[in-house]
Amino acid sequence: MPRLEKLIEQYKDRKDVVFLSLNMDDNPGLIGPIMAEQKLTFTVLPAYSYASDTLKIDQIPQNWIVGPDGVIRLKGIGSYDAVEKWEPGMKDAIEKVRSSGATPASPK
Repeated sequence: MPRLEKLIEQYKDRKDVVFLSLNMDDNPGLIGPIMAEQKLTFTVLPAYSYASDTLKIDQIPQNWIVGPDGVIRLKGIGSYDAVEKWEPGMKDAIEKVRSSGATPASPK
């Protein structure tokens, strides 16, 4: 999670990139103490039921890059261990999706 914090910090002034973190603990009270202990400042949404029932997530961590049209463009499952590959890979993927020309979905 500190690596995610570092990546989010690099994009903090970009209005065209938004990061969301979904927490899958069935006890949402665990989120705050972990964030405080690790000195993390990004937003974490308690999403146990949503992640398991709606998104059908059965492996963590997962990284998704969603285009401005709301479509998942890239999905990665697995460890953050290879930071030398993860961070540049995420940056490349973000820029690739951002520059793909997808247009935001119209409100219904």
